[in-house]
Amino acid sequence: MNKQAVKIGNFLLKEKVFSSSVLLLIAISIASPYFLSVDNLRNLAVQIAVYGIVGLGMTFAIIGGEFDLAAGSMISISGVLAVGLEPKIGLGPALVVAMLSGLVFGCINGLLISKAGINSFIVTFGSMVTVKGLALTIANGRPITSQSEALNNFGDLRVIGIPVMFLIFVILLVVCHYILTYTRFGRNIYAVGGNLDVAKATGLNVAFYKAILFILTGLFSALVGILLAARLNTGSPIQGDDITLTVIASVVIGGTSLSGGKGNTARTLLGVFIMMLLSNSFDLLGIQPYIQKVIKGLIIISVVAFDSYNKKRIER
Repeated sequence: MNKQAVKIGNFLLKEKVFSSSVLLLIAISIASPYFLSVDNLRNLAVQIAVYGIVGLGMTFAIIGGEFDLAAGSMISISGVLAVGLEPKIGLGPALVVAMLSGLVFGCINGLLISKAGINSFIVTFGSMVTVKGLALTIANGRPITSQSEALNNFGDLRVIGIPVMFLIFVILLVVCHYILTYTRFGRNIYAVGGNLDVAKATGLNVAFYKAILFILTGLFSALVGILLAARLNTGSPIQGDDITLTVIASVVIGGTSLSGGKGNTARTLLGVFIMMLLSNSFDLLGIQPYIQKVIKGLIIISVVAFDSYNKKRIER
């Protein structure tokens, strides 16, 4: 029994992110009687799905030594396109165009970074502003209310009481975990992010893998834009504004290093879970939105600083 307790203790000490999430879960359950209500847990599941799906794409990007600031803008434009085009060309074609928008913008970002050699911060920041401007232009600066009953019904769909958005996230999580862990494609992404020079020396098509990272992020972001539009019955040009930095923080909290070559989707799930628990608890405890932003900003700074410290310690 003592040996078992020691093993559990060692595990909890080693897996600090998991331990933190358990302690946070217990604390929130005690602090708010509404936390464990069915409606709140469903709302939490939806939040985890939204940030988690984008987080999966961002996990690929960060493991590959890059990151994508344009994810939030791609969420905005895909939602606007899905809702705005549906009355004109039908729901199916509108959804295809919305997904293609993520593919196209992701491909443009990937090619500029991998072929032209431009820094990913510059490219994705420029893309973020450009795509946001396009979304605002298409929507005339206002949210577009969905007229599609099928899309609206899908947003509220549940399977055995579980929101379908969360089930989509779980499926994507399993697929992405398999790709990163058991395929040559996944191992090559780790190689590209871990040491670019070595990856080139071994004959890897580094430009191809760098471009793929941004295509994946674009596709995942576009999917989230569609799911949010279905959930809220609205395509809004400001829908994804606060998502990108929270997702990056979640991925890094989970243990994916900003220097690349390290991380996995299971740890991303833990990071997203912690950030969404915090956000959910802030709402339940009535903490003002402005104070929430301050706390989240401090968390992001702390996470990046800790990641930088770990990187320097490893180098030494």
